[in-house]
Amino acid sequence: MPSKEPQNPFDLPESGPILSAVEFEQFRYFIFTEAGIDMPPSKRALIQSRLSSRLRELGLDNFSSYWRILKQPDNAAERQKAINLLSTNETYFYRESEHFSWLQFHLLELEKQKKGPIKIWSAACSTGEEPYTIAIVLAETLGINGNWSLYASDINTRVTAIAKRAVYPLERVKKTPPHLWQKYFLRGRDEYAGQIRVIPELINRIHFFNLNLLQPKNFNQYDFDIVFLRNVLIYFNEDTKQTALSNVCSKIVEGGHLLISHAESIRNKELPLTMEAPSRYRLSKPT
Repeated sequence: MPSKEPQNPFDLPESGPILSAVEFEQFRYFIFTEAGIDMPPSKRALIQSRLSSRLRELGLDNFSSYWRILKQPDNAAERQKAINLLSTNETYFYRESEHFSWLQFHLLELEKQKKGPIKIWSAACSTGEEPYTIAIVLAETLGINGNWSLYASDINTRVTAIAKRAVYPLERVKKTPPHLWQKYFLRGRDEYAGQIRVIPELINRIHFFNLNLLQPKNFNQYDFDIVFLRNVLIYFNEDTKQTALSNVCSKIVEGGHLLISHAESIRNKELPLTMEAPSRYRLSKPT
């Protein structure tokens, strides 16, 4: 009798509930209205995968039951958990390093011009690698106790908790210049082997908080010299991109700078932004 061919694991049906087209549209609408993230139909499998773990935790066997939970007016905590699951966060130290080379040069110019503190905002900080990289550049250029303030925000409460803890796997810091390792990182031992932690002196210089860029009413800081808004515009459609950019621009000082990812662009000519270089814009407010 011929032996049976082994079954290809990629042909096996996925276990657990399947997200229907109607349910996908419900969750797609949810993450769009709550966070401005525009999920195309190609992201249906991603939404199913990310929410399946939450269904298991709650003992639910279908996505419609979870949708009914999210719609309950008094369930803001669960809606935040869903936002955390559906918002994408992937980053590492010194990502798009050209921005940090420019930052170091520009900080020296700002130090000559300003009397007050230099203010920088990492507006979509994810798990913290971006603001800690900014903080390292600030510390190297102006001193760790220098006259600077750094704010870091994200809509996702889970990632800001990781950022405040400041513990990372070694591969996240592989692009950090070697001479900065001993100054700004502590190597983990025993159960923390293979991990690093940012030094407390640097952690304490960053103000982490949660913020929806489409509804920044509770963020009362203004006059930022530089705002980093990288790798977030790609998840917005044109309308939400306009709203987010207008809100961010209102926080930037006249002549200040906005940095976006090299994979992004700003085409709206109504915004008070002039491109100085790819992914770097200067703000000039109308008189």
